[in-house]
Parts: sequence; structure tokens; C-alpha cells
Amino acid sequence: MAGFALHKNMVFDWNGAEYRIDRIQPNGELLLERISDGHLSIVSRELLLVEYREGKISAKTAEPYSNKSLVPTFSRPLNELSEGIRKAVNRRKHYLDIILEHGVPVFTPDYLRPLIELAAAKIEDINPPGVITVYRWYRRFKLSSDPRAIIPRTDLRGPKKLRQNDYILQLVAEALEEAFKASPQATCRNVYTRLLGKIKIENQRTLGTEPIKPPSLRTLYRLIARAEAYETVVLKEGKAAADRRFRIGKVGVKTSRILERVEIDHTPLDLFLIDERTWLPLGRPTLTIVIDHYSRMLLGYYLSFDSPSTAAVMGSLRHAILPKNSAAAVMPNLKTENTWPCYGRPEVMVVDNGLEFQSNDLESVAYDLGVRIQYCPKHTPRFKGVVERYLKTINYFFAHQLPGTSFAKFYLRGDYDPQKCALLTFAEFKHLFEKWVVDVYAQTLHRGIGTTPWARWHDGISHYEPVLPDDLQTLQRRIGLVAERSLRRDGIFLHGIRYSGDEVGSILRGFGEGVKVRIVYDPEDLGEIQVWGPNDAEPVTVKALDYEFAQGLTVKQNKFIREQLREQGAADEDRAALEQARYDLSRSIEELMTSRKHVARRRSAALRGISSSKPSGTKTKKVKKPDPNGVLNPSKSTKSSKTERDDDKTVPDVIKSFQLKRNTEED
Repeated sequence: MAGFALHKNMVFDWNGAEYRIDRIQPNGELLLERISDGHLSIVSRELLLVEYREGKISAKTAEPYSNKSLVPTFSRPLNELSEGIRKAVNRRKHYLDIILEHGVPVFTPDYLRPLIELAAAKIEDINPPGVITVYRWYRRFKLSSDPRAIIPRTDLRGPKKLRQNDYILQLVAEALEEAFKASPQATCRNVYTRLLGKIKIENQRTLGTEPIKPPSLRTLYRLIARAEAYETVVLKEGKAAADRRFRIGKVGVKTSRILERVEIDHTPLDLFLIDERTWLPLGRPTLTIVIDHYSRMLLGYYLSFDSPSTAAVMGSLRHAILPKNSAAAVMPNLKTENTWPCYGRPEVMVVDNGLEFQSNDLESVAYDLGVRIQYCPKHTPRFKGVVERYLKTINYFFAHQLPGTSFAKFYLRGDYDPQKCALLTFAEFKHLFEKWVVDVYAQTLHRGIGTTPWARWHDGISHYEPVLPDDLQTLQRRIGLVAERSLRRDGIFLHGIRYSGDEVGSILRGFGEGVKVRIVYDPEDLGEIQVWGPNDAEPVTVKALDYEFAQGLTVKQNKFIREQLREQGAADEDRAALEQARYDLSRSIEELMTSRKHVARRRSAALRGISSSKPSGTKTKKVKKPDPNGVLNPSKSTKSSKTERDDDKTVPDVIKSFQLKRNTEED
């Protein structure tokens, strides 16, 4: 290390400009020359020392200024030197030390030869260096004042420029691009074959001129090895993958309180659940979660067998805002020790660019609640890395430890069959999951925040009180799917269901028939809707005319029933056709429940409305099969005796039907 000293010709960097000490005045002041333009200035020694202490001055080597022909000094760690280079350095240092021990050297053969022979005898060097060689070592060390200057730079030997002309390099680049575009696993041999073909075509085009000489395969290997790793990944995997792999990790988003920023995302759980009625695997449910960025506490979630949707986002947001109840004790011996303290309206909601997040429904609900939606850039999940990491933790450290796990990669299963090993029902999993959330994850030290999420949330709530809507009815009115319909004298039609009542009379009288009204409804219960008139500050609740039919009916169930009605060519008002459609729905669900394909069983769970808010599905009455005349068939009525009802609690319907069929065949 040369170091920084206030002597003549010292070159240093001061506030981005290079200076050289041209002269030292008798009074101690220094005459500085600015190298860029030759400007001279006089400064005191004390000022330079103060600037050095504040980190504004850094030393520069004087080699470029004094002699540009000198070899650059080796600046990397010495342990990277090979064993041969280390021996050469120690040998040079030994000769210089012997010479400097005898005072200031005089570089004449008569003076240096005896000293060189003395130094060679001490290390038994049979081939000592010459006088000129020792002078060069000393000169290099003296000019730089750095002992590293005597390290031989064998790594700089040889030509550094490519011997191939620019046209050959262009053909190599084209061959590389074509080979990796055809297959990311292309080898250098594949690239070389394409390169030879291109050179052959070019030679045929330019007859009469000197032909292009193709490089050897070994040369192509060296050319590819010189390419940057980033460019190689761009060719193999694309620019987006290369940007992700070589991006610089920086400090992420910082929050100062709870509920300042929440992140939402979905994931299919790596776990198969079974049907509590048929004991058959239903499939893998989809989990939607809302997590607080500041505390890393899970604010709310929504679990169902449906695909990611706006309804799932609404369900998770509703669960996140409301205070939590204790998990239902489905397993009597499994008690949740801690409460779930999270609730409140978030300030910013961070989501990706999925279609379920781009809907007008979510934007309308966010506007009503006073929540700002922030969308991440496309293909950049790192902008909501907290929720991405949490979802991975759920799968790897919770779902993968349960019977019926499918693992993250199918090849990790081996001989393990997740469908045969599935044991948990939806309600049991919900109980286990909520216990894991509040008793395990929330009580585990989180490296990102330096404490447990539980402690971080309680520390945050002591400085910021979460805000809730005015009441539960207000929240229910604000969170739901949004639609716009025309108000007519016979009411409002939504998904084939007619809603009407005295509540909309004032809107009809004030604005006339055909006025556009805003509707908010719960996709899990079509029994009633919330209606806003053009100038209304608050909505009115309007029930379905056929409330008995619509109460508890989900959008997916209603869609299935309407499809059955259309196939039968029946009108919506045909009560017999409606009952037949409801019966067909129940029959279809039972058929799907007992299907050999888990995709069909998963669809049956979605039709039944099984979700985290309804772990057992929509509670619907058993529908009796109607006869063609619209009268219920008494022979197909449901069981009514106590014994049969008790059997229903212990033996799944599907098993009883199999037993009945077997006995009939034996008779």
C-alpha cells in the first residue's frame, strides 16, 4: 500500500478532482496543481489533514503521472497468487532487503555484484539475477512506494485482443442465438455445426475472393468462455430470467406501523383434502391470504376449491378487516392457545396483475373502504416478496408435514401417493391451519424483523389503533361483487334472480323506470343485494322475491341451475322446472363426489360452496325428486327415521349405496 503523504509529486483525489503537490513552501503551505487544467492553488497542511479525516481525500498512485510504461501493480489478495509466483516474490524481496540493509544503493556493477552474491549464498540461489534486473525491481518499488510492485504480472502476458475479425465474430453471435433459440440446452458442438454452415454459405456467395477460414472448435470454446454470464443466460433463458438472476438485492420497502401496507396473493396448497361425506380426496384447495408487511402477521385468508377469483379476494379482505373468532374446535384434543389479534382496515393493498385484481369490483370496494391499490410491475414478484415468502413457508413448513401432501415437485414423491394418504377434511385442515398461524408461525422468531410477528403486532398496536368500518352492516355493504343494473317496475334481475320490494320504490318514483343503479352482492349468498340509487349516500337492502330459493345460494350453484333450465327449455317462473333443476344439481354433485377423477370431486366441492367461511359447504335441504307433473315423488323422499338419521352421521351415503347395490345383485 503506497499510502498518503504530504510530499512533492504526491497525487491524490480531492472532491472528485486530481491534484499533485507541486511544491512545499518554507512556511508549511503546499502549492497544488490541478491535473485536469493545470490550475495552481495554495492550501495549508492542516486543511488537507482535516479533509482527509472527513474522507474527502484519497491517495492516487504516481505511476501514471511519472511513467506510463510501468506495469500496473497487483492489487488483489495475495492468497490468489500461485505457489510459483509467491516464491518469485519472496526471492525478489530477499535481494532488495540485503541491498537496502547496506544503505542507499549505488547502481554500479562493482557495488551491487558483491551484495547480490551475498544474498544468493544465503538462499543457495544457483542462478542469481543480474545488476540491471535488480535495478528494475528497485526502481519499480521506489516509484510506487508499494511492495506489491515487485510482484511479477505473468497474468498480463500474451495478446489480449481477439485474432478473429469482426465478421467471424458476427457469424459466431448469429450461430449462438440460433442454437439457443432452438434449444436452451444447445452445446458448443451444436453451435460449431451452425457456424461451419454459415461460413460455407458465405464462401459460396463470395467466389473469387479469399475464403473465410473457419476457427477451430477449441477457439469457439474460448470465445464462448469470454462471453459475460449475463449474456449467456439471456441466450438460454431470456432477458427476463437473466434480469431476475443478476439483479442486485437492495433494501426493500420499509413500513413504520401496522396496516400501512398489506400484500395479497394466491397459491394452490400442496395438500389433498378429503370429503367428509364420501371420504374421497377432493383435490388441492386454493389459498388467498392478506399479510401485514410491518409485523408479518397474517391478517386474513380465504380457502376454497375454486380458482383464484375476485370473490376469493373479497372473502380474504373481509376476514382480514373483521376481528377474528377462535377456530372451531373440530378436533377436541387440539386447542388453540393464543387468540388472533389482527383486524383493521389497511392503507395500501399491494397486488399483482392477475385478472382477479384488475376488476372494477375490487377498485370499487377499495374506493368505498378508503384503501389504495398498488399494482406490481409485470413479472416482478419481488415487489411483494413478503407474501410470496409467506406462501412458500405455508407449503414447505406446514402443508408438506401433513398426510396427503403433494410436495412442491412431483418427482419428490417417489412411491408416495398423496391421494391415498390424504386424511384431513376441509374443516379439520382449517382448524390446524389457524392453530399453526397463531401458535407456531406468530410465535417464531422472524429474521426479517428481528422478533416474533406476535410481539411486533402488539408493539405496533400500542402506537397505532386499527380502524374498523362503522358497523358490520356497513362492511357487508361495502365488500362484495359490484354490478350495474336497470331498475324496472318488476324489480332488478341479477344472475336470473329477481329482486324487488318497497325499498326501491323511492328510487323508481324519483328517477323513473330504467334508471341505472349500483349493486353490491355476496357471491356466496344471493338471498339479498345492496342497491344504490343515483344520489344515495347509503344503499338499501333488497331481498329476492323467491328468498327461500336464493338464500344461501352461491353464484356457481345458481349458474348450474340456470344452465339446466336452459337445456330443458323451461321458463324461469316454471316452479316445477326450477325444482327439477335443483334436484339435478344435487344429483350432479353426488355423482361428482363419487367420481374416480379428483378433478370432478374438486368441482363438486366448488359447487357445494366449501370455503373457509363455510367449511362444510352450503347448507341446503335434501331435494326430493319431482315427478313429470311437478309433484314431488314420495317414493324418493329422504330418510326420516331416527335410525337412518343416525346412520347418516356414521356411514357416508356413497358406501350405503354401494352396499345396497351389492345386496340387490346377490338377491
